[in-house]
Amino acid sequence: MTNKILLPIDHTDEQSWAKALSVALQQAKFYGADLHVVSVIPQIIQLPNLPTKYGDGAKDHVSNAVKAILENGGAGDVPVHIEQGSVYREILKLAHKEEFDMIVMASAKGEFPNYEIGPNLARVVRNAHCTVMVIRN
Repeated sequence: MTNKILLPIDHTDEQSWAKALSVALQQAKFYGADLHVVSVIPQIIQLPNLPTKYGDGAKDHVSNAVKAILENGGAGDVPVHIEQGSVYREILKLAHKEEFDMIVMASAKGEFPNYEIGPNLARVVRNAHCTVMVIRN
């Protein structure tokens, strides 16, 4: 039984939500499940030449961008999680901690022989405790 679905979105890559958002919405409707979205901000390494508050406001910026994407996709009421760190690790940690039953994730654009399976997707598929649905473009 699927009760909670997680959709990772990269607000800078339309391919991460173009098809996956509609599929995730369909799956949520089919199962009567709650859909949540996560976007992961890569961890900013504090270099000596950067100001101490460098990166402040990034979560707000990403959150607003993701909410605009969801609003345009007819999913304005979907809860959004903004995490910071390693993309695949944060997706897996959230999925486990919040007990998601399914992760819907778009494939990446690439070249043969690794086409459509990027490193984050590969790690999520290999290590997730739940079903991972890969949406190919």
